[in-house]
Amino acid sequence: MALKGLKDKVVAVNADAEAARLRGELRSLRKKYDVALHELQAEREATESFRSLAGIKAKSISRRRPKTKRPEATAVLVLSDWHVEERVDPETHTGHGNEYTLDIADRRIQQLVQRAAMLIEHEKTLTGIRRIVVAALGDFITGHIHEDLIEIAQLAPLAAKRWAGERLAGVIDSMREIAPVQVVTSSGNHGRVGKPRMATENDHSYEHDLYLTMAAAEKRSDVSWQVGKGYLNIADLDGFLIRFHHGHSIRFGGGIGGLTIPANKAIANWNTSRRCHLDVFGHWHTFSWLPYRFVANGCLIGHNAFADRIKAEFQPPSQSLIVVDHDHNRVTKVLPIFVQ
Repeated sequence: MALKGLKDKVVAVNADAEAARLRGELRSLRKKYDVALHELQAEREATESFRSLAGIKAKSISRRRPKTKRPEATAVLVLSDWHVEERVDPETHTGHGNEYTLDIADRRIQQLVQRAAMLIEHEKTLTGIRRIVVAALGDFITGHIHEDLIEIAQLAPLAAKRWAGERLAGVIDSMREIAPVQVVTSSGNHGRVGKPRMATENDHSYEHDLYLTMAAAEKRSDVSWQVGKGYLNIADLDGFLIRFHHGHSIRFGGGIGGLTIPANKAIANWNTSRRCHLDVFGHWHTFSWLPYRFVANGCLIGHNAFADRIKAEFQPPSQSLIVVDHDHNRVTKVLPIFVQ
């Protein structure tokens, strides 16, 4: 009897297990059924959507360039703070191993020309480049204004002036192959004889003498010179006024806001005499751009011991390119041109 009772229990357990299995399969089948119903409904809705779009025809969109006139523009290539003869030893500063010699300066100028040409040629596919303004804004040489600068100079001031002048002429020649060139100049604070001056600053500037010499020798009809007579040199580019200067009259002591506050104060004061659309300057060795107010140019020499002393922000060596759209009388692009 005991054996029969055990058999009955085994049969019951097996029956319960089979029933549980069947219930599980049923639940699984119901889930699959529900999913299939949802998918079928989605397919029906999609079919109805396609049927409702059956009468809509695609509108042909031409990829051809419209025959409208391209906007006219001026490209402004900003050159400053080359300091060509100043030697920079990478062990004397913390600027990512920056080194500077005459050979390195020469290579960076070549890089500048190549990259500026590529950028301007690209811009010509979008706009009609009317002219290229080469803004020569000073400090192409370091000079002998301090005793320590004499110790690290690789050339005397007049020799450095000639060396820089040959490279500046090369930049102008290269830009002339792309579009007519207008050279606008400002003297820096380094290439001077004696102490700083106000009204007669240019009369004691090696760079100003270089500009006058080059302008007097210019015979080509597609290259013009606007040599600055005072500190400010305002160029009228078909109604768009740019105030060019070296930048050394802006007083900046390294505040949190950077150049923005002192530059804005100076610009506001200058605008009371003659309002300009944009100020462009160098001197501070730092590329910066405040829309519709100013462009501060970088430098070719790069970071050095002086930059560490004044706690300057590290930036790689660069110059700048500005594009002025004459159809809208506004700046459309400001680009740093890295030369290393």
